[in-house]
Amino acid sequence: MASKIIPYRYLFPVAVLLLMVTCSIERNTQTTRFYHSLTARYNIYFNGNESFKAGVARIMDTHRDDFAEILNVFEYSDPATVQAGSADMETAIQKASKLISLKSITAKPEIQNKRDISERDKKLLDRKEYNEWVDDSYLLIGKARFYKHEFDEAEAVLNYCIEEANDQDIRTESSIWLARSHAERGDYGEALRIISGVELNEDHSRSLMAMYYTTLADIYVKQKRYSEATEPLSKGLEYVQGKRSRYRLTYLLAQLYEHSGNSLMATNFYRKVTRMNPPYEVEFNARINIAGVFDVSTGDPAGIQKELDKMLRDPKNTRFQDQIYYAMGNLAMREGNESQALSYFRKSAFAGTSNPNQKGRSYLSLADYFYERSDYMDAGLYLDSAVMFLDTNYPGYDELKNRSRNLNELIPNLVIMEREDSLQRLAVMPAEQRNEIISGIIAEVSKAGASGNSTDYTDRYNMGQYYENEQRFQDNIEQEGKWYFYNQAALTFGRTEFRRRWGDRKLEDNWRRSNRTRSGADQSMNDEGDESTTAKKDTITSVLDNKNPEFYLRNLPVNDSLLAISNDKHALAMLNAGKAYMGKLNDTTKAAETFEALISRHPQSVLIPETLYELYRLYEPSNKIKAETYRQRLIERYPATEFAKILSDPDYYRNLREDQLVTEKLYEAAYESYTNEQFEKAIVQINDALAVHPDNPLAPKFMLLHSYVIARTTDERTFREDLGLLIDNFPGTPESEKAKELIAGLDKKMPELKIEEDKIIAAEIYSADTTDTRIFVLVINDPNFNLNQASFDVISYNIDYYTNKNYRTEGSLFENRFLLITVSGFSNFKSAMDYYQKFLSASPVRNGIAAGLKMFVISQANLQKLKEDKDPGRYEIFFRENFLK
Repeated sequence: MASKIIPYRYLFPVAVLLLMVTCSIERNTQTTRFYHSLTARYNIYFNGNESFKAGVARIMDTHRDDFAEILNVFEYSDPATVQAGSADMETAIQKASKLISLKSITAKPEIQNKRDISERDKKLLDRKEYNEWVDDSYLLIGKARFYKHEFDEAEAVLNYCIEEANDQDIRTESSIWLARSHAERGDYGEALRIISGVELNEDHSRSLMAMYYTTLADIYVKQKRYSEATEPLSKGLEYVQGKRSRYRLTYLLAQLYEHSGNSLMATNFYRKVTRMNPPYEVEFNARINIAGVFDVSTGDPAGIQKELDKMLRDPKNTRFQDQIYYAMGNLAMREGNESQALSYFRKSAFAGTSNPNQKGRSYLSLADYFYERSDYMDAGLYLDSAVMFLDTNYPGYDELKNRSRNLNELIPNLVIMEREDSLQRLAVMPAEQRNEIISGIIAEVSKAGASGNSTDYTDRYNMGQYYENEQRFQDNIEQEGKWYFYNQAALTFGRTEFRRRWGDRKLEDNWRRSNRTRSGADQSMNDEGDESTTAKKDTITSVLDNKNPEFYLRNLPVNDSLLAISNDKHALAMLNAGKAYMGKLNDTTKAAETFEALISRHPQSVLIPETLYELYRLYEPSNKIKAETYRQRLIERYPATEFAKILSDPDYYRNLREDQLVTEKLYEAAYESYTNEQFEKAIVQINDALAVHPDNPLAPKFMLLHSYVIARTTDERTFREDLGLLIDNFPGTPESEKAKELIAGLDKKMPELKIEEDKIIAAEIYSADTTDTRIFVLVINDPNFNLNQASFDVISYNIDYYTNKNYRTEGSLFENRFLLITVSGFSNFKSAMDYYQKFLSASPVRNGIAAGLKMFVISQANLQKLKEDKDPGRYEIFFRENFLK
């Protein structure tokens, strides 16, 4: 009998097995609901939710607040944080999806007495889902998709939760997340509609209340409706938990009051932040902002200044000196002390490079000051720096960039005007007086250099730190007027290009290299005893050294022909400056002054008719009498010019229009012949029209139609050649762009045509000489590729593998078509080819393959021809044919 007794240790596994069989999701009983709810929650959902929380934590850790700008209500609004939590969010999605597929119970429960069903049973039967954690899993998927910025997918899941979830709290929370998703996409109207439909009461959890109010505040903040955002954010702070969230949102609330003009409330909340024991950076910025919102008319500015001075002396604030100086500048400006404010803004800009956005804000304050006073030279240069340092997400960045672009159309002309004025004044002086003036300038330059404000131009590419030093000479030579050689704005106009190429560099020898001592020694050994090199350097130094008289004597217009050239440059610069004032800056006063000064200064210039026409256009909307005066002068004195014809002949445009109508009819006839497949007739009509009307605006259309006829009557090669003629004769027209598309299609279909053509053209353009100076060229086809990154990658490669070689690397954007990076300094053709082969194997440019790279060695003469031809691929074919085979 004893042998038939089943041991107890087997009973538990058997019971579990029976429970699993009876608890299949195909059956819907109280037991199966309990079992699958329990295992779903603790076996699957828990792990998915933990991954979700870990992803949120990573996003919060990755995000870096810029406390000088309006904070984001939520860290996830920063696109830079998406990748940080992506893996964890994907894990959460997988876990939640697994729960739904394995634990969803949709079978209807078994009701024993179906005739007498209670209300509770009716509600139970009406449900579509009987595992309560399935709804939570759908919400988890929606939130994870949202954090990955996959808004379309997130909204689909959240809408499902709103419509199908059994738990009302899940529906409510899903609605809030849905509103957040629309806000992130910029659909603020829909976001407000959704959040307004959410009904909350005191029975809801504190976390749900916090979500609701902070989401509403976020929608307003994103729309810059700051005053409306203060109330929901204040209410949200009553429910928000977590130290970080509380001090961030309190700081944001202070910012909102500041931007709403309520300085008292802003000050109160900034002070509240300092009492919340936040990280030091947050406390520091709150104290700085207290000074920023301080009302000088009612408070004690001396006390605030004293506090800022104390902060400046504190060693803990060394890295924050730029912000302290900036706050001092704003305080001084509000007190009306403009010169002191400008000094502080400059100190802020020069204080360091750890906070480029602050450097940009400091430059922007200087730019705004000079722009408001129509000092466009200084305004443009400071704005150039501001745009260079500010993040592209800075509020109004695109507008600032556009203004900088407009100023950059004006400033080069002002530089030319000032330079030619200075050169002409020096040229007419007696030699003794001229030398005395130059000696005085050199003395001032030397004095500035001794005081640390060096203006040494001997190495234009070694001026990264110098460009930051934009202190102006305050004492010009009054009796000589405005001197180009004293104008630091004009002399430092190239700094933006330097930064674009190299970033910020300290002013020191061998600034391109990491191992400066070694490379400097090697270079000195290589140069020792080389008399030709020394002579060449001396010549260059005499021209570029602004402490050498030759620097000021070069290009002087000392005879009539040189003076005429100088006057032509000056007149053209004045005309272009006037157009920039009028068309780009909308400064009609400056435009009128410049145009009228041109007529007075250069009365014999060939540009006078166009200047009179521009003056007519300038005054015509506002001063008809003055406009008529310039119109009459233009017609009477320059009747044969096109400008006079435009204003004098009422039929001028009518005649042009009639000619256009005739040409249009010719085109319609030719096109009809083409559509009727009367190709010979079409060719005759096209050629006749082009012979009679070669300059008509429809000429490109005739040529394109000619190409279409050729395509129907000859072969692909002839078709391609005909399209090439259109591109050559009418570049930049829509028809030429269409021709390029057609050629691209042909090249894709028959690449041998382009290669064959390029070989022929390249052989005519380029020379296979190997004795000329060789240059290594790297072409990146994507004009939007990071030029700084690519240049530094090449420089770093040279430093690592060619430390003892004094190679020179330069990078530029070529006509917005491609990036052109050159490495020069090779001793001969063989060394350049060795460099090419090693560089090809190393591929040091990050992400370069995806951007499309071309590499080759080229002579100086061929490089100039390549820039004229503007087709690196064509030279690459020539290079492979002549130097690699």
